[in-house]
Amino acid sequence: MKRKTSRITTIVHRDLTESVVTTLKNQGVLYYQIEPGRYPVLAKRGLWFFDFYQNHAIIDMPVSIIEIICEESAENFLISMIRDAAELNIPGHGSVYSESIDLISANHHFYIHTSQEIKKPIGFTGLTGIFCVLPRGSAEPIARLVLQNGIAVPTISYGTGTGLRDRLGLLRITIPKEKEILKLIVHSSDIEHVLDFMIEVGRLDLPGRGFIFEFPVGHGLLNTKVSLEGPKQAASMDQIISALDQLYGNMEWRKKSNQFRISLRHRNYFEGVNLVLNCKEESMEFVTSALRKVGVTSSTISLKRMAHTGNSESIFTPAREVANLLIPKKNLPEVIEVLNELEFFDEKFEGIAYTMEIPRAFSYQSKKSNKK
Repeated sequence: MKRKTSRITTIVHRDLTESVVTTLKNQGVLYYQIEPGRYPVLAKRGLWFFDFYQNHAIIDMPVSIIEIICEESAENFLISMIRDAAELNIPGHGSVYSESIDLISANHHFYIHTSQEIKKPIGFTGLTGIFCVLPRGSAEPIARLVLQNGIAVPTISYGTGTGLRDRLGLLRITIPKEKEILKLIVHSSDIEHVLDFMIEVGRLDLPGRGFIFEFPVGHGLLNTKVSLEGPKQAASMDQIISALDQLYGNMEWRKKSNQFRISLRHRNYFEGVNLVLNCKEESMEFVTSALRKVGVTSSTISLKRMAHTGNSESIFTPAREVANLLIPKKNLPEVIEVLNELEFFDEKFEGIAYTMEIPRAFSYQSKKSNKK
C-alpha cells in the first residue's frame, strides 16, 4: 500500500501560472494541485533621512503554489520543464523543489505522473525546508527578519487550525482559528540557527502560538529576490547572487550560520511523521474528529483545487481540503487503520494520503507532557 514517490512543489508569480500549467498539460501531467499564496519582499526605502532608521515595509507578491506527485524517475524532467516554462533563473519568478514522500494508497496510481524522459539532476542539493504554522497576522514579523538577513524568500499561505485551541479554556478567545502557513528553504548548515531564530521571534514556546518543523528537500532552484530596491549598477544584487549560485553550482557559499548568535536556551525538539491527508471539501473535519480516538488532537487544514488536464472526466472532486498532522512514527499504523475503517481511500472521501519523515519539530509542550 505504501509507495515511494516524489512531490514537486512549484511557487511562481501569479502572472507565470498559465505558462507553467500549459507546460504541464503538454507534458501529459494529468493531475496537479494548486492554491494561492504570497511571497513578501522588502519595499523600497524613501528618500527621507529617518526612513533609514525604520523597518522596511513589506510588499506582498501574489503567487500560485502548484504540487505534483510523480515517480522518482520523472522528477528531474519535470523540474527541468518547469524551470524553462517560468524562467526561474530570473530573480522574482519563483522556486521549484522536490521532496521524497511515501504515498499511502493502492487505488490512485493514475494520480502519480510518470515519464519516459530522462534528465540529469538540476538545481542545488544540501537544502532543508521549514514549515511553520502561526496565528493569522503573525507571519510578517518573521518574514521581514528572514528577508532582512538574506536567509531565504518565504512563502505564505492560509489555513484553519483545530485541536489545541479547543482545549485552552478561556485562552481560546484570544487565539484565532485562522492560521498562516510560512514555508522557506534554507541551506542545511543554517537550519539549527534559523529554527531557533524563528521560534524566538514567533514565540512558539507559548501555548496556542503554532508549531514548526524541518523537512528534507531533494534538490531545487530557489527565488533570490528579497527586495524591490532597484539596481544602481548594470545588475541587481538579486541577479548577482543568482549568478554566483550557478557559478559555484551550489548555495554553500551563502551559508549564514557564522552570523547568527548561538542561543543559550535548550529547545525540547521532537521527531515524528508529517501525515498529509487530502479529501473532498467539507469532509476533513469528520476525518480528523475520528482520529482523536487514537491521539491525533490537532491539525491545520487548507483549501486547494485539484486540476485535471485530461479529455476524460476527472475521478476527483476539484474542491479539496488538505490537513497536515504531526504524529509520532509509532502511531502511524493505527492512524492508517482508522482511515481504512472510515473508507477514507474510497469514493466516500476520495482520500489521498502521504507521509514524510520529520527529523526535528517544535511546539509548546506543557510541563505535564514533558514529564511523560
